[in-house]
Amino acid sequence: MCGIVGLIQKQKKVEKGLFETMVSTLSRRGPDQQGKYLAGNVALGQTRLSIVDLSENGKQPMFNEDGSIAIVFNGEIYNFQKVKKGLKRKHVWNSVSDTESIVHGYEEYGQNIVKHLDGMFAFGIYDQYKNIITLGRDRFGKKPIYYYLDENSFCFASELKAIVSNPNIKRKLILNYSAIEKFVFYGYIPSPETIYKNVYKLEAATTLQFDIDNWKLINKKRYWDLGQIAIVDDLNEVEIIDKVDRLLDSSVRKRLMSDVPLGLFLSGGIDSSLIAHYMAKHTSNICTYTVSYKDTPSADESKYVKQVVNKYDLDYHLCEFSGKDVQSTFLEIMDYLDEPLADAAVVPLFFVAKQAKKDMTVVLSGDGGDEIFGGYEKYKAQYLIEKTKFLKPLASLLSKTSVSPNIKKLLAGYQYEFSERQFLFGSGSFLREEAEQLLSKELSMMEIFSDAHLAESQFKQDDLLNKALYLDCRLQLPDWYLVKGDRTCMAASVEMRNPFLDTKLAEFVFGLGGNWKIKGGITKYLTKKLAERFYSRDFIYRPKKGFGVPLDKWIKKELKETFSHYLHQKNDMFNQKYVNKLYREHMDNTCNNQFKLLRIFAVNYWLSKHG
Repeated sequence: MCGIVGLIQKQKKVEKGLFETMVSTLSRRGPDQQGKYLAGNVALGQTRLSIVDLSENGKQPMFNEDGSIAIVFNGEIYNFQKVKKGLKRKHVWNSVSDTESIVHGYEEYGQNIVKHLDGMFAFGIYDQYKNIITLGRDRFGKKPIYYYLDENSFCFASELKAIVSNPNIKRKLILNYSAIEKFVFYGYIPSPETIYKNVYKLEAATTLQFDIDNWKLINKKRYWDLGQIAIVDDLNEVEIIDKVDRLLDSSVRKRLMSDVPLGLFLSGGIDSSLIAHYMAKHTSNICTYTVSYKDTPSADESKYVKQVVNKYDLDYHLCEFSGKDVQSTFLEIMDYLDEPLADAAVVPLFFVAKQAKKDMTVVLSGDGGDEIFGGYEKYKAQYLIEKTKFLKPLASLLSKTSVSPNIKKLLAGYQYEFSERQFLFGSGSFLREEAEQLLSKELSMMEIFSDAHLAESQFKQDDLLNKALYLDCRLQLPDWYLVKGDRTCMAASVEMRNPFLDTKLAEFVFGLGGNWKIKGGITKYLTKKLAERFYSRDFIYRPKKGFGVPLDKWIKKELKETFSHYLHQKNDMFNQKYVNKLYREHMDNTCNNQFKLLRIFAVNYWLSKHG
């Protein structure tokens, strides 16, 4: 795992000292080695976290035989041996690194090399003969890549901080107010936009080229899309669960590829517990890491974790997260994120990643299981509203009565389009009228959710539940949950791998109707039926808690001064009277506004540091 950066100047050589500064901003992503290539107006750099091929031969930038093609690469390619064997031409191999398979694969397949890769990746390839830079990102967007272009410079990097560290670029950056408006609803900024108008994220499953001679971006292509998969209905339940069993087993096994120790983030939930089963099947001496909230027993699920640990005799690390840890960890990870992100789980995840780093460099995680197999209650709400649209007038009337906040939000959902509801539900989002009060302006939902509407238009099935899952895989995963996992782990110099986000597994499950994912009101029906083969029903069918972050308590106690300071920081974005109202309601226990306050805090904190 690594950090990558590239800088191309139109009319002058890249300054060595400037480029070294840009590379050094990514040192947490790769503390083991640094590599740089400077040739006139082109510079490529990498910081390396050594995992496969620990020798100097795995160092980057890496080149083909004659030095005409160079790559900087972040990620892991699990099938690199297969890619290597599939190449038709003879190549000279100088390492056992997965990186070299991309270099030689590009020589044969060009931009289409991504279609042959199984893994998580973001890369930049410089083709000296064509004078072209090729960028590529993996199918789910597990690994990030940003890019910037003006009349003098083209730059790409794993993280925004590397681009911003270039003063020639920084002074030209323009704050993206429309992206902040989207953030209020989503809790993140959806690709390709960023917090800056003139910096972009390359979308998941996408490649893009930069033509240096003509100084323009060309050939942007989306090369994979779950929304194009047709539903297959000729399998029975046993056959389906058997295949999920085989695919998940294979997914975990390939993600054990490493020349350094591996571990597991074990939450006690179904997803990470299934991964524990398959890891124990294929390897030994597994270290597991679990967050325990010392000051909040109600959020502690360590007793369920112990059942898994005892069953497979796993090495158990209980990482107790106290109020003191909240204060010391919160702003450190907020500073590292680069862009606002409204997810309090980054705090304990960063904490546990730092604990894991003491023993190992690679951890597996259960992330993605909910989006692939249907684990969120909002999927039920989407189906209910779509099937009862005739109740819209009644819903509008009932929403004005005294009902619980959750029911109120469900009723309000009838006024929104499917793709809008998908991101209003389940994330603590503001509703339209609330956001208009916060921003003191009228908002167009079509503009705010243009990314969601575009994704929905590209979904070709008629299955409502699969459409909800697809939207989350297109937007929520790459721009929120996978960002959370990547930044928190990379800030601790740890690589996270996600077996549930395996290409073959996802393609198979998206070829099944939604009735297989939520059945009889049971979410994640297939993974729960699979888990019955290994765990007790009491363990499987207990109420879902998620990561259980006690943000409500933190705002009132451990982070009270921090939140109060930044929530009351005036700026041009928010209506301060409305912010004060939300804050008073929360502190007086009249309304739980924790998720809304976190969104406001994230923006205000970012503006105080970068605005």
